[in-house]
Amino acid sequence: MDLVTPHDILSAYSRAEIGADDAIASLGLNGYRDLIVAMADAGHRLPRPAEAEVEAQLAAAMPLLLSVLDDGRGNA
Repeated sequence: MDLVTPHDILSAYSRAEIGADDAIASLGLNGYRDLIVAMADAGHRLPRPAEAEVEAQLAAAMPLLLSVLDDGRGNA
């Protein structure tokens, strides 16, 4: 994958083809904040995790969330 221009790099990051560290280094930015600003300035969306990853995170979090909501007194 040839990432020549800043647009190419930001597009690849938006599609989650490269990570934030690679994008920051390739663009010569000072950190994640600058990457977010560059993404917004260019009109790109931030990358999103795959649907399967979201489902797995939700499945892992639900038991914990439910245990916090159900404090044992039936006050859910």
